[in-house]
Amino acid sequence: MRSNRNILRNKGKLFCYLIGITCFVFLYASLSFACSQYENGYELGSLAASAALKLMKTSHPKGNIIAITNAGYAELNGQSTESCLDGLSDVTGASRGKNTLIEIQSHYAKILWFAFYHRPSGMCAYMEVGQEANLTSPISKKLYDTFSLVSVEKIQAAHLYKNAVEYNDKFNNKKVFGENAFRIVTIANALDAGAPTYAVRAFELHDHYCPGITSGIIMVNYLKKYFPSSSYFVQAIQPWCKEDAFLTLLNSTPGKSGFAVTYPTAEDMAKWKQGFESVTNIFYRQDEITKKWQGQLIGFSFNKVYAAHTFPDYGTNSIMTKLYMDLWFLEKIDQIGWFVDQGILIPYKEFDLPQGETPKDWARPGVDPMKKLGLIQE
Repeated sequence: MRSNRNILRNKGKLFCYLIGITCFVFLYASLSFACSQYENGYELGSLAASAALKLMKTSHPKGNIIAITNAGYAELNGQSTESCLDGLSDVTGASRGKNTLIEIQSHYAKILWFAFYHRPSGMCAYMEVGQEANLTSPISKKLYDTFSLVSVEKIQAAHLYKNAVEYNDKFNNKKVFGENAFRIVTIANALDAGAPTYAVRAFELHDHYCPGITSGIIMVNYLKKYFPSSSYFVQAIQPWCKEDAFLTLLNSTPGKSGFAVTYPTAEDMAKWKQGFESVTNIFYRQDEITKKWQGQLIGFSFNKVYAAHTFPDYGTNSIMTKLYMDLWFLEKIDQIGWFVDQGILIPYKEFDLPQGETPKDWARPGVDPMKKLGLIQE
């Protein structure tokens, strides 16, 4: 009987031992896979950066390179590409702290791409990773084995303006930079011109830099100065690109019950009282003592932008036309008083919500905030 118990005990120990070995092997394999995936991503980012320096013929990149990429968002066959950021950063010196490593949000299934802008020369090297690439095996050191599109162009704003016809053809026909020409050209030149970090964070989320996102950044700067709060509820009455600036800079999101949006028709807006055609948003804040809500009705007029400055026309669908306006806005981005004086940013009215009402009551289905404010024509 004792012998049988010993046999069973020994079998139990053997079983536990085998289970332990199996778990160890599985854990080791998992850690090894994660490690190799990280290393392969790191090598991919390093390869892209090293190739870019050769293409741009620069050997002293530290502090002179702006790296722009959707790495970390785009996936390769379901694998994270975040480690690419470490590789390209180590080669170029681009970093978040220096505001020279720009991470562009994108859909996970979009092509993984890298762009490197050399400030002194205005040159930009660009590459797209081939669809068949993955991070489960070592990265080929041969450039065209890994990248399906490689190009290098001078994209400094003054150069583009001077050669607009040539570059309209290149960009519109996707001869360089693929689908990303507008993103890269505007962001690289904005950073080169000294775009503040808060603006960069807004167009990282928006995935490009345009006059529309800039209008939202300007509104946020107005709120900081004239309607400050540690928390806002934002209601978009005429939504456009600007909303992404509010999501980013105010941290007002639908997921945190801080954002609402409606899409008025032309017929709806035709009913608005004269003088209120440029209404875009209501920003709400709560008084910490009385707990009552206050609202700030704001508008933005691009017609007044065109009245304030004569913008050159570089052709239909020209990136240069938008780039020029982007950089013009950037020069004045913190001059809130000027925008108000020019009638570009319009603080229509500040008001109190009735006792017991919240912004959600103004954002419910079927509720027209313009009607509640008495701004509908009879």
